[in-house]
Amino acid sequence: MRQKLPIGVDDFREIRELGLEYVDKSQLICDLLDLDARVVLAPRPRRFGKTVNLSMLRWFFERRGEDLSGLFAGLRVWDAGDSYREHFQRHPVISLSFKGTRHDTFEGCWEALRRKIEGVFHEHRALLTTGQLSEWEERHFRAILDGTANRAGYERSLLDLSTYLRRAHGERVVLLLDEYDEPIHAGYTHGYAPQILGFCRNFLTEALKGNPHLFKAVLTGILRVARESIFSGLNNIAVYSLLRPELNTCFGFTESEVEALLDRAGEGARLHDVRAWYNGYLFGGQVVYNPWSILSFLSSADKRLRGYWVATSANELIRDVLQRHALRLEEPLRTLMEGGSIERRLDEDVALSDLAHSEQALWSLLVFTGYLRAEEALGPPGQEPWRLAIPNREVHEVYTSTFRQWLEAAGAAPVHAFAVAFDGKQVWARAEPARLTR
Repeated sequence: MRQKLPIGVDDFREIRELGLEYVDKSQLICDLLDLDARVVLAPRPRRFGKTVNLSMLRWFFERRGEDLSGLFAGLRVWDAGDSYREHFQRHPVISLSFKGTRHDTFEGCWEALRRKIEGVFHEHRALLTTGQLSEWEERHFRAILDGTANRAGYERSLLDLSTYLRRAHGERVVLLLDEYDEPIHAGYTHGYAPQILGFCRNFLTEALKGNPHLFKAVLTGILRVARESIFSGLNNIAVYSLLRPELNTCFGFTESEVEALLDRAGEGARLHDVRAWYNGYLFGGQVVYNPWSILSFLSSADKRLRGYWVATSANELIRDVLQRHALRLEEPLRTLMEGGSIERRLDEDVALSDLAHSEQALWSLLVFTGYLRAEEALGPPGQEPWRLAIPNREVHEVYTSTFRQWLEAAGAAPVHAFAVAFDGKQVWARAEPARLTR
């Protein structure tokens, strides 16, 4: 029977009800409940399962009139014990995604953000019929719904909504915010960073700092944007980046998970080649595969190994930064493209304002966006460097085609032909034409 793969399906309930292939990541629920932290930020590269995971959290925690236990039957969380299941469908949930807020202008971005917040209030409009909102609260709720609220109203919108939900349900709220940093990246790329940072700082601080109505908050994105003061007032946030061991198997596919997927597809004999193309990422010391590329490969009619993940984003920010640093990057990039590694210090708190002049910020950006793998190397205590390398053949193609073209356009020397081996497979990278052949 042909595998039913969840290509383009980000909703956990839909995946389970349609019987689509699902790699069990419900351990994330257990890990979150075990963590002391109330507010968790888990940044990961794009297409590594963040949206599906947040959808899973919503369907597990959200209080509903229907019994959804069938969605979790047979998954790790359901077999983990009563201490975890007691939170099943117990909490009101606020689920918000900033995906799709990237715009060329602040006005466009701001309009998209307002629409997102209005949508969340619309989901919870039944609060207006409970009789538990004061006249003042109802007026402000309706102002969000009809788009007439002032900026301060939007900035404190999540705090207000969590207050109303806890009052109505008698339980603290689970807050899920996906792609929190997308508007911030757009602001830096298109020149309206100060305006968007001002809103995001107040919006997140109001919702997350000292909010007594919050049970758990989970934020995902690509980076921790820290020194721009986004989180300056949030000393209660716990950041579990891909350099940390916590949550290291919750995003991306492990070797055993990929092997099981390939076996069910009748492609088990191709594990070695698949490993060379899509393996090689390190999350907290755990080697993981790119899930988007694995699922795309399995869904392709010809089962051809090619670059799938690399075609899913324009990467304007990376292009801009690489071109700014083009001349001084020639030697380290050449080492990486020839299959070698370099040692650099990394900063988990990527300061976008430093990218134009800080090479360390650039290497951190490339690691956290998935274009380099980072393995801890020995060094002086407190100053341990990281050994950086290109993770696999798929990403290597980006360096020898897209990145090379960007760098040469900025005045860097052209790349010459050389051989690189990934998992025993030799790859030839050429300056002209920009492609890979065996």
